Amino acid sequence: MGKGKAVGIAFIGCGNISGPYADSVLTHPDELRLIGAYDLVRERAESFAKKYNCVAFESMEQVLSSKDVELVVNLTIHTAHAQVTRRALEAGKHVHSEKPLATNREDGNFLVDLAMKKKLLLGCSPFVILGEAQQTLWKAVRDGVVGQVLYVSSDMMHGRIESWHPSPEAFYAQGAGPMLDVGCYPLNVITSILGPVRSVRGQAKVLIPRREIGSGPKKGKVFSVTTPDHVDGVLEFSNGVIGRLSASFVVEKSAHAGIEITGSLGTLRVDSPVNFDSQVFFCPIGKREWTPLPMLAKPYNGVEWSRGLLDIADAIDKGRQPRCSGEQANHILDICLSILEASELGREVRLSTTFKAPEPVYV
Repeated sequence: MGKGKAVGIAFIGCGNISGPYADSVLTHPDELRLIGAYDLVRERAESFAKKYNCVAFESMEQVLSSKDVELVVNLTIHTAHAQVTRRALEAGKHVHSEKPLATNREDGNFLVDLAMKKKLLLGCSPFVILGEAQQTLWKAVRDGVVGQVLYVSSDMMHGRIESWHPSPEAFYAQGAGPMLDVGCYPLNVITSILGPVRSVRGQAKVLIPRREIGSGPKKGKVFSVTTPDHVDGVLEFSNGVIGRLSASFVVEKSAHAGIEITGSLGTLRVDSPVNFDSQVFFCPIGKREWTPLPMLAKPYNGVEWSRGLLDIADAIDKGRQPRCSGEQANHILDICLSILEASELGREVRLSTTFKAPEPVYV
């Protein structure tokens, strides 16, 4: 990042994920300055502000009118993402939103167009392509390690969220589910590497229709699942590569994890699309052993939650678009919704969106 002043940020939403974000932000005081936070539950904002020594905003209007806040970090519930992002953009703020960007195409398209019209930056999770392991995988593909890319497979077997999350119901409702909630992680990686998807097919089903909450004040409560809890998608990329993506809130322990990219010369593998320190391997055609590849840089242990915010701060400083852009997030949303629609319709669905692939961190 350049030598400009630290970008002032404010969180809207002080739920479970706000802590990891804030902890990470505070490790980068030269780039990011945490001004404050707002939550519909006043006590959450006050508790957050006390812990992180920042302002507890009394309303969203107060956040959006603050001259100190340049970047809004939207950490609200998924069904509120589009509305909060829209209000922030209309107020002249840059935005980084948690995933998904929206829950329908109309809202997603509107936000991308609004950011462009207002000449503001719109970024969105996932930002895992910014990790060292994921960048190493991408560099190996660019360097021709696998030759011509032919096929990619990816899996996000996330298990039973209700076993540990105190309020898991929203994850199993319309607008969420495993494809939108966690399938987006490998999609962030493979679309960054391979570009946009042209069409999809899908198979999605509710396999466990009733779930019991296993922790917190609602422990023992049983609730109904109203969106598919296991989804398999087949992807055709615009460049002709074929892919498969599985996302599940049913499968927990599985040997199927991470991403594999197969080409004319062999297969690359990363065991986690999420963790920045996941090892990258290569196995050439005709061999049976995986060989680890050296990392492009010393990897962060796990996930650095501020990585997407740091990229936007750098983009503000340098006058460029963020690498994990709203345009790409909108395309990922389109992929997820199209896979679900393809399952319902029993046929191929062509995508209506595209995006400009980001520049790698390490050339």
